[in-house]
Amino acid sequence: MLESLSKGLADRVAERWTRVVILPAALFWLGGGLVWFLGSGQTVEAAVQTVTKQVTTWMVAGFLVVVLLSGLLARRLVDPALAMLTGRWHRSLDPLARLAAGRWSRRITEREARWQDLAAHARGWAEERELAALDLWLRGMPSDPARCLPTRLGNVLAAAERWPADKYGLEASQCWSRLWLVMPEEARKELIGARERLDGQITAWMWGVAFLVWTPWAWWAAPVGVAAAAVAYAGALRYAGALGDLQESAFDLYRGALYTHLRWPLPEDAATERETGRLVSAYLWRGSQDPLPLRVE
Repeated sequence: MLESLSKGLADRVAERWTRVVILPAALFWLGGGLVWFLGSGQTVEAAVQTVTKQVTTWMVAGFLVVVLLSGLLARRLVDPALAMLTGRWHRSLDPLARLAAGRWSRRITEREARWQDLAAHARGWAEERELAALDLWLRGMPSDPARCLPTRLGNVLAAAERWPADKYGLEASQCWSRLWLVMPEEARKELIGARERLDGQITAWMWGVAFLVWTPWAWWAAPVGVAAAAVAYAGALRYAGALGDLQESAFDLYRGALYTHLRWPLPEDAATERETGRLVSAYLWRGSQDPLPLRVE
């Protein structure tokens, strides 16, 4: 699903390039300049005089070019960074990935058991709050613990991709690109905006990590970079959850349009919808030589 959103997002980058490309890069390089200034031991007046005397128009132009190129590079690295943060790592890291995924799997199993225990009997106010918190947490995790990814962000996005299959039998990997084409423009804009906000947090995370390079010149660059990366990761979790909700809502509201455009009869009732959805997913993935209930236009 994220690939379709990436293509749609590319159409809007030009509209917001100052905010999403220039500003983060400029803050990074200006932060480096601040590190240099504080580490040089100069007074404010001396530093200002030095900059005033030495900076030329060509140097300003060069700075702007560096900012632009580094900002564009960061945007190109958003998808690889997102893959890393979601736990889709190189095969050489499979043992570590399995270890981390197993930890999340055990946490899901434990919290699911606690949820079942709380739901089975009368509850007081504190237990109602605990039940609600567990329900919200479990909804942001894969329904099948065996499908866990190594990171929290990966599990939030993986859970969103599994909801259409769990609810309607429609596999997101087979159906999303088709559903994207039949959704109204306003719905696509909402989804692109949600993906843009997620990408913005991933970009901020990368710049926070990159800020660590200034640590040899100023010790405080390390805590600043770590804090910025942590805040950005927390924001990414929040926006990933919002994106997942919108993706699920797209299936909730527009799966009927998908059936209609495929000339496939709508499911008769909720009890048969999962099986119908599985047939549609298989049909979209590999086609079929079996007689299928396609409507004649």
